[in-house]
Amino acid sequence: MVVEVKEAEGGIEVAAAGVNPQFLEIEKRLDKIESQIEFTDAEIAQRVGRKIGRDIGILYGLVAGLTVFVMLLVLLPKLNVIM
Repeated sequence: MVVEVKEAEGGIEVAAAGVNPQFLEIEKRLDKIESQIEFTDAEIAQRVGRKIGRDIGILYGLVAGLTVFVMLLVLLPKLNVIM
């Protein structure tokens, strides 16, 4: 990249810049690689989220099952006494 700053008449500065074409090509490639990395990171995060959701669902099911089981253990003997 070349940047030239020149002072013209009257104290006004003029700037001109030029960019190497190879630099632009490399920048395009790096942008493409970066977008692929971001996509891959998102896919990995989604898979981890699914696994965590599955584990939480299993935990909720176990807690609900144990709650019903304990309720039955406590309430059934009381119901048999009433009848």
